Amino acid sequence: MFKFIHTSDWHLGQNFYGYDRSEEQQDFLRQLAQIVAESQPDALLVSGDIYHTAAPSSATVALYVNAMLEIHEACPDMRIIVIAGNHDSASRLESDSRLWKLAGVTVLGGISRTHAGLADLDRHLIKVGDRGIVAAVPFAYPSSFPRLSSEPLPVEQRQQDYFQALLDRAHEMSEEDTPVVMMAHLAVSDSDFTGHDSNILMECVPITTLGQGYDYVALGHIHHPQNRNSRIRYCGTPLAVSFDEQCEHSVSIVEIDSHNTIPRITTRAIKNIKPLHTIPAREPVDFETALELLQQYDPNERAYIRLNVQVERYLPSGSQERAAMAAADKECIFCDIKKAVTTTPAQRPSQMTIEEFNTKRPIEVANQFFIDKQGSPMNEQQQEMFNYIYQQVKEENRQ
Repeated sequence: MFKFIHTSDWHLGQNFYGYDRSEEQQDFLRQLAQIVAESQPDALLVSGDIYHTAAPSSATVALYVNAMLEIHEACPDMRIIVIAGNHDSASRLESDSRLWKLAGVTVLGGISRTHAGLADLDRHLIKVGDRGIVAAVPFAYPSSFPRLSSEPLPVEQRQQDYFQALLDRAHEMSEEDTPVVMMAHLAVSDSDFTGHDSNILMECVPITTLGQGYDYVALGHIHHPQNRNSRIRYCGTPLAVSFDEQCEHSVSIVEIDSHNTIPRITTRAIKNIKPLHTIPAREPVDFETALELLQQYDPNERAYIRLNVQVERYLPSGSQERAAMAAADKECIFCDIKKAVTTTPAQRPSQMTIEEFNTKRPIEVANQFFIDKQGSPMNEQQQEMFNYIYQQVKEENRQ
């Protein structure tokens, strides 16, 4: 049997509304080490986005290094495999990969190529004793996947061919009943993107891109935990990265008896010592009601707070300051106000043809946009500011 822990999207070093989250992230890593110690798996798979930025601070790197060593000590015989995500710097993550091997950690930052520029498949295949084999594919744009041979191949076909070739090679290297697990950091079409911005939809690939022949696919990138089928899973973030990630946060424990058997998947919840709360959680309310709810919030409960407010046009003057003052004597941290703007038929976005657009002056287009968004035209000061900026841009273009 092949038993492993699947986790991803740690986003270490995230700056959240100006606040350092290292205390929460350190506590998560402590919990992960405890889960490893209790379950004693054959492997720990970290499917990308270890860091929140490509250039993490030295303190964040130290947090990662110390935690990984503690996790290794919790189960010295466990193999740890880490791939880079789109938030990671491939070269930075892989720079000390030879040192990490001393602690049983394999790090893959980018997709390996031979001197001829072709795919180096073997470097991405990691045997975990006689328990299983892992095909690890760090984040790469579809156009960045290498060719498998010198023969011409359309760029859009390279990614799928690469995944399939990797799986085929994995089966060549393993016994007939050895489970084959693939790791990747990408967005599969028709997944649950709750909590993500719309940009992720532009990156999606069909599920067929992953090829055939795997027993489990350990995916990272999408923060909402979900099974795409009985063999493909996003484990999700262990800690919420945004207020909109209101879902279970956990790591996944996977057991596979042998090749072609269905994996058994269980989850271990991760407790956040400083969770992200929206008040109220569901329907927005007027600002005064939201402020009163914040004032009633348990003064000893640690959390990041966002208010969920219904407005017709604007928030009342000084809203941010009043909310911050309401939380000043509490353990929670006020971060933001989510505005739900009341839309009436008169405020629905206007439709404008290209011909109509071409007949409008810039100030008229800007004014209509302002009406669509705010429900009223720009005031005199705002119009003067727009005209000033417009003239500055025209002058720069002339130069």
